[in-house]
Amino acid sequence: MIAKKDFKNDYKNDILKEMNSEGIYEPPKTLSFVSPSKINHIPQEEYDQLVEPYREAMTRLEVRMNGLNEDYRKKYRDYPIHNIQARIKSRKSIEKKLDSKSLPITAYTAKDNLTDIAGIRVICYFVEDIFSILSLVKAQTDLLILKESDYIHYPKESGYKSYHMVLGIPVYRIEGMQYYPVEIQFRTLAMDLWASMEHRICYKGETPDETTDAFRLYSGELSEMERRMKHLLDEIRRDNPQEPMQ
Repeated sequence: MIAKKDFKNDYKNDILKEMNSEGIYEPPKTLSFVSPSKINHIPQEEYDQLVEPYREAMTRLEVRMNGLNEDYRKKYRDYPIHNIQARIKSRKSIEKKLDSKSLPITAYTAKDNLTDIAGIRVICYFVEDIFSILSLVKAQTDLLILKESDYIHYPKESGYKSYHMVLGIPVYRIEGMQYYPVEIQFRTLAMDLWASMEHRICYKGETPDETTDAFRLYSGELSEMERRMKHLLDEIRRDNPQEPMQ
């Protein structure tokens, strides 16, 4: 009897072998870009070709997350996700990031070195919701977890909190199936408020020490506010079992 070959697991193993020491997947060079040159920008045609499969991967993941949110509602009568934001990195942003890494500014280099060309942000109500959704994401057998960073239990020194993942999303082309990385950030509404204001106020130029200290303090205060609101919600649900969903 001929043994049945497990192509899916073999492909996953090949992907895992191609990760670098930081756990980042380096996809194979299959796009038909022109040979790298010394120009300091990516031609628009090459950019469009570069991002096309990433856009498809991002859309597939966004649809999956909305589906998980709906399944969660049906089972637990609750929506853990408030909203989902999706974006493809602009050509200028890709060029700027490659330049900051002292890498050649080419589509080849972007595909080989960047895992955030496509990204989605999942905004949840409370921390518990984030980890509920995370458990569902990790149960998706067709997705690869390429990298994880827990800034909720281990916040950055600035006070930044979020949970980051890079997922390998299967995309089907004429050449066959390939995994494309999509960065996904999980935040609560309070975390997103903090990050948005910090980006708005501190994004450009040097930030005074007192401003940095203030944002670190605000991060803690927002977390405490969120904790108290979760407590209020739990009390309401305890006293009113049929309390309507969000």
